[in-house]
Amino acid sequence: MNPFKPGPGTQRRRTSQRPKSDAAAREKRARDHLARKRRQERTRLERERGREEAAERSARVRGVFGPILFFGAIVLGMALAKPITQQLLMRDMPLETIAVQGAAALSPEAIARQTGLRAGEPLDSIDPAAIRDALAARPWVESVRTLRLPNRTLVVSVIEREAIARWQDLDSTEQELIEPDGSRFAGTLKEGGPLPLVQGTAAEGPTLPSDALEILDALSQHASLRSDPSALTLHLPGVRAGTEGALVGSQTGYVLQIGESGPRALLGRRLLAQRIARLAALLDHEEATVSSAGLIDLRYADRAVLRTEETPASG
Repeated sequence: MNPFKPGPGTQRRRTSQRPKSDAAAREKRARDHLARKRRQERTRLERERGREEAAERSARVRGVFGPILFFGAIVLGMALAKPITQQLLMRDMPLETIAVQGAAALSPEAIARQTGLRAGEPLDSIDPAAIRDALAARPWVESVRTLRLPNRTLVVSVIEREAIARWQDLDSTEQELIEPDGSRFAGTLKEGGPLPLVQGTAAEGPTLPSDALEILDALSQHASLRSDPSALTLHLPGVRAGTEGALVGSQTGYVLQIGESGPRALLGRRLLAQRIARLAALLDHEEATVSSAGLIDLRYADRAVLRTEETPASG
């Protein structure tokens, strides 16, 4: 027997293995085909989902910006049409009335005169910028708006400055008014009404320090101190020449004068609102005693010291 010639058993084994390998190949091709189909389906679904999301985003954008653009177009159209409409309606229409809004410190009559307009002038010839410039010359006026109406009326709306106190430099007799932020303007006392007086020096700056504003705010919160605010004078600590020419602050701190002949309240530099509250309590319950005192020292933590004369005190 030839040792290299396969026997009958070997031939049968090879013949039986071939169908198995063919079946495995077919199964692999089927799996690969199914995997490709699944990938294609996922890709298709992702594309459809992307298109749907893009459509939703586009719809949301149209829903948000569509009305805005629509109303914006209306407003723009009205803005462009308004000057034309005014010119057509007010052509050769004479001015009859000046209506003033927002005036409190200033009288409406004074504002109307300040515009320089006269009855009978054509409404379409009125220059709003010229009116604003004319009224800006008044210190009390912060801003102005004008509106011409077809009923032959000019509306002048003003915003006035607010004054919380008067200001006087120790080297001058002139007074200015102080706004809530501490800045000053050249308004008159008559228009501002009764206000407390603050005295200091120009070297202390164009605005009041925050401590002074705290004191003024505290004064306005107590009935016994705001009943006659024009009788109150707040003296700023100021500065003086110290050793070697250096400028140092006053040791007394803030001083509140009550009336021309009334007591002087030493407030110091700390706990100012609390010390004003203590002073108001003294005026509420011991007004006669306080009025007869020459000085009230409030710089102590737990008491107020009343003196008939301004003798030195520490603190």
